[in-house]
Amino acid sequence: MQTIQHVLCPVDLSEPSAQALRYAAAFSSVVNADLTVLYVRTAAAHQRDLRSASHASLATFASNVIGVAPSLRMLERQGEPVVEILGTTVNSASDIIVMGTHGRTGLERLLLGSVAERVIRRSPIPVLAVPFAMATAEGSIRSVLCAVDLSEPSSRAVDYGASIAAAAGARLVLAHALEWSEETESLPGSGNSLLPSSEDDAIARLSELLTPEMRERCAPELVVGYGRPADEVLRFVRERHVDLVVLGIRRRNPIGLVVFGSTTQQLIRDGACAVLTVRTLEPA
Repeated sequence: MQTIQHVLCPVDLSEPSAQALRYAAAFSSVVNADLTVLYVRTAAAHQRDLRSASHASLATFASNVIGVAPSLRMLERQGEPVVEILGTTVNSASDIIVMGTHGRTGLERLLLGSVAERVIRRSPIPVLAVPFAMATAEGSIRSVLCAVDLSEPSSRAVDYGASIAAAAGARLVLAHALEWSEETESLPGSGNSLLPSSEDDAIARLSELLTPEMRERCAPELVVGYGRPADEVLRFVRERHVDLVVLGIRRRNPIGLVVFGSTTQQLIRDGACAVLTVRTLEPA
């Protein structure tokens, strides 16, 4: 399972980013990781204030939101936010980025304008989106749901989901949606060996993603739904009181990003729970 040692939380000193920071601090504590808070000043912001004053505002912001912690690191950068955020993930060896969202109309309303959307699309490491509409950002994780489409990224998503569930002592749920085709009156896997052809087949495919360690530490539940993936994920989230959804997405597949966007937008818009997106690794 994946080891999470360093969490990066970009902020813009707004209330949505404060909520994300509260979640990031609690999440870091759960997985026993260090936390870095990053504030990127744009050229326009640089013209408005002095560097020392800006740094003081970041320190005050972080202190007011989560207090002072020995393991907390604060960084300030100047430049284009996406470039600086992604560059910091490399320089700080971050394992996960936590970002807040407004969540009113989906990805186009992510915190920092389109910055978070571009970070999600380009980041080589997982990004955890915290909807501003969430009832609480206390970071309590009692149930983790991995939405699995049985593509290549699914295995990495399950690795992260299982690691977080094990660290939090949370329930782990692996879920897959079978979409019924009204035109052919069949399941998508009919005649296609790459997709499950029945509920039993889907359960067997989900089971193959679990390692002995995951079975021992997480006691996972395997569930299958019928319908649009986004709708089924939301149904599972509500029925099982899920705190965190983990999604695997292809790095350079536009169709995968559309599906990811649809599901993520619905989750964020509803403020149902936090959403962790995990991409495939690039070939060496």
